[in-house]
Amino acid sequence: MRYDDPVDDETLGVRPQDSDSGNGASPASAAPIPVPDASDGVAPDARTRRAFGSLSAQTLPRQVARALVGSMLLGHFKPGDPLPAAADLAREFQVSRPVVREALKIVATLGMVTSRQGRYSRVADRAAWNDLSAELLAARLEVGALDDIMADSLELRRVIETEAAALAAERATREDLDAMRREYEALGRSTADVSAYTAHDIAFHDAILRATHNRLFLQLIEQMRDVLTLTRTISVTPTTVRVPQSQEGHAAVFEAISARAPERARQAMEGHLRL
Repeated sequence: MRYDDPVDDETLGVRPQDSDSGNGASPASAAPIPVPDASDGVAPDARTRRAFGSLSAQTLPRQVARALVGSMLLGHFKPGDPLPAAADLAREFQVSRPVVREALKIVATLGMVTSRQGRYSRVADRAAWNDLSAELLAARLEVGALDDIMADSLELRRVIETEAAALAAERATREDLDAMRREYEALGRSTADVSAYTAHDIAFHDAILRATHNRLFLQLIEQMRDVLTLTRTISVTPTTVRVPQSQEGHAAVFEAISARAPERARQAMEGHLRL
């Protein structure tokens, strides 16, 4: 049996006889999880275990979804690849088929799988994945698949936050400047505590974004809050050696905004984000 053999289920590639009260076949007598025909010298069972790992007996749909997402992020299943049928996944994870079906629905909400009537689910094109989703970001952290999203996020921050600094220099109110000053001073008191420093770093940059007073801009930032927070956190926390350099950047940005110098603020933020 190939992954792309047609089946009758209209959503997630599950045969009607796969219902929990259906054919009565035990996991031991059921067909093994099928694999693509392309041979890579890895036995089917080993390939599946390598892709998915193991789950505890208390697995919930979201845990199964997280395992599937992790496998895609690590490249075990690439865009265009078919996923095993729900019955096969249920045997692999030792959960019921309804749990797997719910898990696949969760993965589908992330834009990571596509399904057509009578076909197995397939990994969606990379451009369709919802990289701003907190669920997908959490999965990236869990499996360590961060390189590509870090590069994209830092590039995005440079585009957004350099211009935000210039706008803040033009538009910041006294209250905005006071909020920046409070966070800047808190940063200075937290240089020995990376966790506290990270929290105040995020708050300082948020204060600059709010000082733009562009409503659409603020709504856009809110939609990207999770990915921006992730990038800020990772960029600060690897080592305390970076904290003094980071604080020098904050000082330059705050001074330029306070001086109402848009171009200087833009350049200061650009330099700060390249530390």
